[in-house]
Amino acid sequence: MKPLVFFLFQMLVLNLSAQINFPLKASQDTKYLVDQNDRPVFLNGCASWRLPYALSYADAKKFLIDRKAKKFNAVLVQVTPDAKAFNNHPERMPLGVDAFENNDLSKPNAKYFLHLDSLLTLCEEMNIAVLIAPMYLGCCGDGWLEIIQKYNNSTEICRQYGQWFANKYKNYKNLIWVSGGDHNAVPESIAFAEGIASVDTTHLHTFHAHPGKSSADRFRGSKWHTLSAAYTYFPAMEKDTAWQYTQVYTMLYDEMINNYRMPCILMESAYEDERFTNIQTLRRQAYWSLLGGASGHIFGQRDIWQMNAEVMNSIKRPGSESMKIFKTFTESIPWYKMKPDWAHTFFVSGRGTFNSTIYPGGEDYATGAFMPDSSMAVLYLPETRKVGVNMSRLKKPATAQWFDPSSGKYIAIAGRFNNQGVHFFVPPSTTNTKGFDDWVLVVKITDL
Repeated sequence: MKPLVFFLFQMLVLNLSAQINFPLKASQDTKYLVDQNDRPVFLNGCASWRLPYALSYADAKKFLIDRKAKKFNAVLVQVTPDAKAFNNHPERMPLGVDAFENNDLSKPNAKYFLHLDSLLTLCEEMNIAVLIAPMYLGCCGDGWLEIIQKYNNSTEICRQYGQWFANKYKNYKNLIWVSGGDHNAVPESIAFAEGIASVDTTHLHTFHAHPGKSSADRFRGSKWHTLSAAYTYFPAMEKDTAWQYTQVYTMLYDEMINNYRMPCILMESAYEDERFTNIQTLRRQAYWSLLGGASGHIFGQRDIWQMNAEVMNSIKRPGSESMKIFKTFTESIPWYKMKPDWAHTFFVSGRGTFNSTIYPGGEDYATGAFMPDSSMAVLYLPETRKVGVNMSRLKKPATAQWFDPSSGKYIAIAGRFNNQGVHFFVPPSTTNTKGFDDWVLVVKITDL
């Protein structure tokens, strides 16, 4: 057996206990994702947009093995190429062909889709969820919408393409349909989504629009839409104030208030090595998602989403390591049972400023969540400071510990704390192991 194949086989065997039984669905209370065994699933995804056409099969396999080893259990990809270099010179890409003949959605290129078949089969074998955008529209003239309009591909052809795609790939259980693609709804994307839904309603279906509103907010009452996608950049990272982005936790708070009756994931926010983003920004987005009620989070990095020449070096960047630590932490708590502490009844002080769409503001806001039976509470502090915990909310005396999100290490706090009054906790250091100042506080009851 070849070393790479043996490694993949060994890794799959070791992770057998964590296998997801696809397809995913909403939990009975519609709050989070579960698999077919009703086991809760938190998607720790990687934005790998150009994977289907920018990498050869061999390189894609190496990439996916690395993602799996770093505890990513999902990838976000697009089928229709958006790169101008590819559209102008497909022969320069590893695959060497475009997705369609003469840019006609009704004429899929067999060689291209055979390659896509092989990648989706690989993801299924590796137990990786694929959020797949079969008709990526593009935000800025860089996608497929302009091509559709230029070559007179009608909305009916978009609908037929959706039907063709769903018929071809509906038996891949690990898929989640993604309509849109960095673009608000237009007749073409709605026709495509309806085409998918006319063939398949087993898989979850979401929409990737412009940032600022979740897809559940945009598509209220649409029967085909079954998974909410939050999309908002980290406001302080944007220098164009015309984009009044909300914070990640603000959008998740709105999800709770509006009760769209479907799970929500953070599909996109700031990317590593873009828009002045640092590792602490990436962790904020992830922990805000986890403790704000989301059932998944998609990490992004510049060279990875572009799948450019630096992609195999970029998978070693610090962001991926922080996301591995983050996923390990999610596995240590009953996140799917926990309720966000929006009312500040558990963590009563030191929460920072809640952003209510005032630009930019709220980067220091601490999201917290607690178990309904008052057995545990978790708080993510984006910045080091003292935080007050209402211990009377706990049903028994408790222990507490700090978790360092940069290293994955726990630091126990000496003693046991009575479930009375307010106790103030201070992080063990002004900076964590990697020199940032974010920490996680875990408080849980002890047996008497």
